[in-house]
Amino acid sequence: GSAHSRSALRTKIHSLCFNLGLPSLFVTINPADLHSPVALYFAGVDLDLDWVLPEVLRTSYERAQIIATHSVATAKFFNCLIKSILKYFVLGGVLGPTKAYFGTVESQGRGSLHFHLLIWLKHEYTPAQLKENIQNQDFRDNLLKYLEDVVKEDLDLFRDEANDGASAASDIRVSIQETDSITNEVVPACLSTPNPVSCDFHRIFCKDVVRLVGTSNIHKHSTTCYKYSKGKSDTSKTCRMRMPRVLVKTSNIDLSTGQITMRRSHPWINNFNE
Repeated sequence: GSAHSRSALRTKIHSLCFNLGLPSLFVTINPADLHSPVALYFAGVDLDLDWVLPEVLRTSYERAQIIATHSVATAKFFNCLIKSILKYFVLGGVLGPTKAYFGTVESQGRGSLHFHLLIWLKHEYTPAQLKENIQNQDFRDNLLKYLEDVVKEDLDLFRDEANDGASAASDIRVSIQETDSITNEVVPACLSTPNPVSCDFHRIFCKDVVRLVGTSNIHKHSTTCYKYSKGKSDTSKTCRMRMPRVLVKTSNIDLSTGQITMRRSHPWINNFNE
């Protein structure tokens, strides 16, 4: 948008901060429209969203062509997805009781949309009060327990659950490894999500998370990582995503600074929500 529209948005955010205090969470939602069956459905591709077969999803190049030539359908997909996230993820209480949120939409270089979101959780702690309360062991433990439940930085727990010895036959979803060569490049994000009514849902869900993160959430350096390091030599450039990250055995809070460090056993995984 224009400079005036951005200024107006900042004024609204400042007003919320004056009224409610600093936001609790900053979230960026960047939908993978190139790999979404829903986006293809909005673009007119004939497919069953309840049972997505890899062979009807085309190749990555064909999906990119469809998305690029159906900008209105892509915008409808984005609107549908963001409304669902706000309704069930934010207002639904997944992150905790929410008293306010404020989001803005931006477009990327290729024209796809993403969403920046500030969330005010329903608690009365100011930053100073939080720093004071973390001196209490019980409060500190509960805060870390909440954060570990919301934010994941490795796959240890999911791998343990996915490989608990249960029969793989109960996983009725189409496996990427079992598809023909034409569908080998179909990423897991394209396929149907696990059915919650399945008797083996938890194991299938954990397996799905491992598959998704392994294919789509492992950081690989690109020019985007160094867009603020222009003019620097290759040896002095640093990844703005701070990758690779330091491994941490257990989550902890520095009592003097209030810095929270989450446990991590993999240096390249982008943190994600379960």
